[in-house]
Amino acid sequence: MRFLFLAVLAVSSFPVLGWELTIAFTNDLHVALENLELLEPYLLKADLVLDAGDTWEDLYRLTDFPAAEEIARWMERVGYDAKVLGNHDAYLGPSLVELIRTLDFAVLGTNIRGIPGVVPWISVQRNGLRILILGFLGPKRAVYFPYPLWPKARVLDPIAAAQEALGKAPEHDLLIIVAHMELADAVALALSVPECALLVLGHDHLFLEEPVWAGHVPIVQAGHRAQAVGLVTLNREGLRDYRLIRVGNPPRTSPVTLLPIVFVALLFLLGSVRQ
Repeated sequence: MRFLFLAVLAVSSFPVLGWELTIAFTNDLHVALENLELLEPYLLKADLVLDAGDTWEDLYRLTDFPAAEEIARWMERVGYDAKVLGNHDAYLGPSLVELIRTLDFAVLGTNIRGIPGVVPWISVQRNGLRILILGFLGPKRAVYFPYPLWPKARVLDPIAAAQEALGKAPEHDLLIIVAHMELADAVALALSVPECALLVLGHDHLFLEEPVWAGHVPIVQAGHRAQAVGLVTLNREGLRDYRLIRVGNPPRTSPVTLLPIVFVALLFLLGSVRQ
């Protein structure tokens, strides 16, 4: 009996053989409330639901905090597991901290310091797998964290922060990264973490019909403003399937909104240059 117990314990410490994991993801939703219902059928059926940032704010339409709260409640209802902080999320200013405190899913920032409530990683279990999820913002602080809104925030080098996090994070069977940065920076990050099974990317608003490969790491992205959702299937061999599913049209904007956008952008630029 003792031998049997030890054998069961040993087997249970290894990942499930023949496993398969379905991941649904979004990025750059920019509070496109009118399109969210079209995403739901795909998100509700997935084993893991992730978002790659710029979820809660849209300068083009001057969205407000109640709209951010509305999309956050929707994300909880459809079962998001985590999102990475995007630069437009940071444009909410101090109210972002208030929003994060109310969430039942993680807001990731492996290379972010000085934002209360943002965590370096989460570990979840799905289909018998221990899954570690890291989240990174791009390395250009002036772009991703305008100084006037977050004078104490720091954005560390993603590659160095990834290595530090992996040295401290719990044991895991599968590593997934969500990142909000330019594609070139994401490729560099993926190449530095070759054990990563998938990198879900936001920021460039790319409708990637096929993954961009950085070594053996597939990088995927699903457009912007809830016009598409990405579906990924992983197994022991790696990426088994990837689909970009287009579902909606972009929200309408008015040319008048360009004036406040230019004004706010100038404020951010002046503050960053002064710093």
